[in-house]
Amino acid sequence: MEAFKHHSYQVALVTLDLTEMDEHVIRYAAMISKILPIERIFFLHVAKTLEFPEELIQKYPTLMAPLDESIQAEIEQKVGQYFQGSEVKTECIVRDGAPIDKILKLAKVKSVDLIVMGRKRSLKGSGLVSSHIARKCPCSLLLVPENFRPEIKKVLIPVDFSRHSALAVHQAEVLTKKSPKDMALVHIYNVPTGYYKIGKTYEEFDEIIRGHARNECAKFQKDHQFSGDLECSFLSSKLDENEKLVHARAIEFGADIIAIGSRGRTTASSILIGSMAEKLVFHESDIPVLIVKNKGENMGFLEAILRV
Repeated sequence: MEAFKHHSYQVALVTLDLTEMDEHVIRYAAMISKILPIERIFFLHVAKTLEFPEELIQKYPTLMAPLDESIQAEIEQKVGQYFQGSEVKTECIVRDGAPIDKILKLAKVKSVDLIVMGRKRSLKGSGLVSSHIARKCPCSLLLVPENFRPEIKKVLIPVDFSRHSALAVHQAEVLTKKSPKDMALVHIYNVPTGYYKIGKTYEEFDEIIRGHARNECAKFQKDHQFSGDLECSFLSSKLDENEKLVHARAIEFGADIIAIGSRGRTTASSILIGSMAEKLVFHESDIPVLIVKNKGENMGFLEAILRV
């Protein structure tokens, strides 16, 4: 099967919500713009409504600047603090309406390669928009927590040895400047519940599955010719808590970011990200998560919803 073409990230879209989180996201965007070949960044805020109540407009007709202009000025001032002197072109945009629709539409119109969003630990449900965007966007998604390390040196890549995983490894190579020692793979596997039916103990069948995974990993690395031999951890998951194992391994490795390939559950539903990637969207963590997509894979679906 033909491998995906690796896309460089040249156009980014950063979503802002006018909370304290914005400064963290803008600062992170400034940092990664020095690592990735980003040429242009759009900063987008989607307001529920940009209309002032009519009675206020009548009461203070001379004081009321259009709300979108004042929001835009506020965003431009914040962005300017971190992009002063940068060669990256920045543009601040304010829209009103449904956030998910506006984000997806702008991503398509501007041919965005990477969407950057904040991920708040304190707000339950703040992962819902991220999850919808992760499922539907036609490009990669970077989720930035409040407390991140201001550098990217080490990357952990959860792999299932698919083409989507290879894409994530190639993106990790860009982030680490092709330094194999700064990248590590982790593969989570499950031991089938029926192992006892063939006269094996759990431990014996675990070793069989692990041996198979080792062979798959060797083939995966050989087929895709990464920048060097990458260390891979093989972890058995008895419970459906794969994201916790990944997070624990990321801490152990000292990862500054987790890069994971998105994967459609079926060929017909590439709009769905893999279950592991989706769980990482919701998992509370101080480690940024990059969901790497094959750009344009969701375009048919996206164009359909934009026509609605």
